[in-house]
Amino acid sequence: MQTDELLLIAREIIDKVPLCFAITVDSGVAHARVIEPSKLAEDWSVRFITSRQCRKIEEMQRSGHLTLAYQYDPEGAYVTLEGRPTLIDEVDAKRSLWKDDSDRWFPGGPEDPTVVVVELSTERIELWSSGYDVMPEPKGLSAAVLERDGEGWRYSTT
Repeated sequence: MQTDELLLIAREIIDKVPLCFAITVDSGVAHARVIEPSKLAEDWSVRFITSRQCRKIEEMQRSGHLTLAYQYDPEGAYVTLEGRPTLIDEVDAKRSLWKDDSDRWFPGGPEDPTVVVVELSTERIELWSSGYDVMPEPKGLSAAVLERDGEGWRYSTT
C-alpha cells in the first residue's frame, strides 16, 4: 500500500473511535488511561483536556513523549499516534474542547489554572487492520509504520 492510502485508512479508523488510551512511561513502566481526544487535525495533531495534578503530566514532562492508542473492534483495527506533547494553558484552547460534562471532572471550568490542554504532535503512526487488509509480512504479525520525514511521511514495517 502507498503512504497516502495508509494515512487515509489511519484517519478513517481514528474518526470512528470516541475514546482512546493515553500512554506514558515512567521508570520503564507504561501507564495507560482512557481519554476523550479532540478530532484529529489535518497536521496529525490531537488535543485533550486534563489536570496538571495528574500523574500523566509529570510522566510526559519527564519523558517528552506521549502515545495515543485507538482500537476499533468492528474492523479488527488499531492505530497508535506517538510524539511530543505540548501543554497549553490558554483559556480559549480549553474552551474549544470543553464539553457539557467537563465540569464533572473540572469543576473550576476552563479558567481553572490546573486545567490544561495537552497537544500531541504526531511523529510516528502505527497501523494494523484486518478490515482494510493492512497486515504487512509476516502476515498479521507486524504493523505498518509511518514516520515523519520532514513535511511528509516515510513507510516501513518495523
